[in-house]
Amino acid sequence: METQAKTYEPSIVRIEKVWTPDAHLVVPHDEEVIKFASPAFGPNTYRNVGQEILSKNLNVPTGDYTASLLHPAYCNSKIKDEPEFENIRGIMKGNWLWVFNRNLWTEKGVYVFQDLEAKGRSQPLDINELERMLKDGKEINGIRFSNDGRVRFAPKESYKLGEHTSESFAKDGFIIASCKQEEAEKSGEVSAEFKNKPYIYGLEIQEGQTPELRVSAVHEDDGRLRFYGNGWDGNDRGHAFGVLK
Repeated sequence: METQAKTYEPSIVRIEKVWTPDAHLVVPHDEEVIKFASPAFGPNTYRNVGQEILSKNLNVPTGDYTASLLHPAYCNSKIKDEPEFENIRGIMKGNWLWVFNRNLWTEKGVYVFQDLEAKGRSQPLDINELERMLKDGKEINGIRFSNDGRVRFAPKESYKLGEHTSESFAKDGFIIASCKQEEAEKSGEVSAEFKNKPYIYGLEIQEGQTPELRVSAVHEDDGRLRFYGNGWDGNDRGHAFGVLK
């Protein structure tokens, strides 16, 4: 008996396009080095930029990382004129660099929560949970840090909103909470490279007022470094550089 030959349809193979950066920017950080993927993601909203970075299996840049990226772009004469670092300064002049920190401003001070999942203002932060995370952590110059470093609290008397010198900017409680002490010092050095004094934006929450949640960004305008802790995550002019894991 003759057996009928079977025919097989070739299966459709889908090969996902793998995203690769044009360059890796290797910069010093915490006595080691970290790598940023270049070019930047954006311009887009805080959450959209963050989710795109995460979708490429990269980490979002928190305040600690952002300070380490900006420092060579402004302060290292050997590499600041390289095209990739010129690009960073160009973004700073025309748009914002998103800093993936969530800031809960309260009547007693500000909680800074590293936003590793780029949630922005889409989910509330609970003060009791933040305090639980801060319990048994360490304190540096009055700024409280959780053991994992992800949550920080700067009491109201530790920071000043408005204009600063580069020295007071580096010592400001909100900047330390946003960037950590060593990276806050780097931020102060960056701010000294501008012709005008740096400026810090945040919220003044009075006694009895409801806490307000905002996000962070950094920007150059009017010849000064501007650090925003009061950002709305819907602004679509922001960029960010993903951090290689």
